[in-house]
Amino acid sequence: MYEFHPYFTNDGSVGLYSSDFDDIYHSSTGALTEAYEKFILPINMDELLKKDSIKVLDICYGIGYNSKSFLNFIFEKIFLRKNKKFFSLPDKHIATIHTNKINHELDGIYNGEIYTDNAFDKISVTAIDNDKILAFLSPFIKTGEKFFKNDNFDFEKKNIGKYLDKNKKIKNQKIQKIINFLIFEKITQICPDFYTNEAVTRIISDKKYAKYFTSDIRGIYRGKISKGYITNLSGFLRGFLAFLHNIYYRHVTNRYKKELKHYKIEDIVFNLKIGDARQVIKEDNNLYNLIFLDAFTPSKCPCLWSYEFFKLLFEHLEQDGMILTYSTSAAIRSAMQEAGFHIGNIYNEREQKFTGTVAVKNSDLIIYPLSEFDLGLLKTSAGIFYRDENLTGQNEAIFAARKKEVENTDRISTSQYKKNFNKGELCKNTMS
Repeated sequence: MYEFHPYFTNDGSVGLYSSDFDDIYHSSTGALTEAYEKFILPINMDELLKKDSIKVLDICYGIGYNSKSFLNFIFEKIFLRKNKKFFSLPDKHIATIHTNKINHELDGIYNGEIYTDNAFDKISVTAIDNDKILAFLSPFIKTGEKFFKNDNFDFEKKNIGKYLDKNKKIKNQKIQKIINFLIFEKITQICPDFYTNEAVTRIISDKKYAKYFTSDIRGIYRGKISKGYITNLSGFLRGFLAFLHNIYYRHVTNRYKKELKHYKIEDIVFNLKIGDARQVIKEDNNLYNLIFLDAFTPSKCPCLWSYEFFKLLFEHLEQDGMILTYSTSAAIRSAMQEAGFHIGNIYNEREQKFTGTVAVKNSDLIIYPLSEFDLGLLKTSAGIFYRDENLTGQNEAIFAARKKEVENTDRISTSQYKKNFNKGELCKNTMS
């Protein structure tokens, strides 16, 4: 039976524990906060939105925080007036959408901040994961929960209780409802087995998991399964999308009508690919502006951190594109560099430290270059990267091969390098 172990992180979003990897997917500090800080905020969004189209590749989609955060950021950046209620139209128009079980009153939007006249309806997100069930659950996942208790399974028994710092609270982060509806609608279109997946049905229907899901989409799904309003579902979704179109086009000021032209949420492309990311990308002919690499730690999933995999990503990245990842491992950075990338740090303003890595073809895009120490670290034994020559290797074999290479290398050890570096710094300070 499929195991599902959700828990609330400290920003009120849902994290997951993986029994396969015996590890957590998300930081206890905040799953959604982590997505924003490591994958969204480092992007120069003003420049990105000047492009004719935007293509995003989300590797290890999971429950979708990175993709949803990206779309959410754009919605809020372009269309939402700061400190105004979501969906507040200038003419105070209120739209009501009815279903047998749901009555949504959606206040609507607009804000004069516009970055480009045609990028929004040319956004394409390709999401890859090998766990279909998690991907199917992604539009249901709740964010912004203010009062929560983690009691759905024994965290101490799973040895992850240490990750749940109950005393550390940060601002509740939330994905706008519209984004979950968009992902839900897209997945139901491209995955014909969405409503027939027994594991998804069991999890969505289980009362002990209800607190982790948004009630609206859970209600639509359960209604569809129980055939409570099966004939109204497609009409509801079409009506919802038509309503959004009204917001983005018909109810804006005359000043921006020409610029908005044909913003339609229907034209946002969302592709969900289930399978081995290596093979999916090999068969993909697209070039991407952004690549989110959010695979499990290299020690547990080295197949998505190898030199050959980064060569593959290099071939799929636009000249002014960037790869963003949480990893700061010397082995990973070394593989990126060997594959042809320029490497930089991701700076976390809240924590005031570097918490990730950006890889680019255009070095001008790097804001925080690697330090002299970090660059030297790539040449130590720690910088020996994973190899997966045919992009078909098993994790255990890839890990074992690198371990053997590290044991037999004549490269300086990390500990000795640090000692030598510190002595050098000491000498510099003494001479000065």
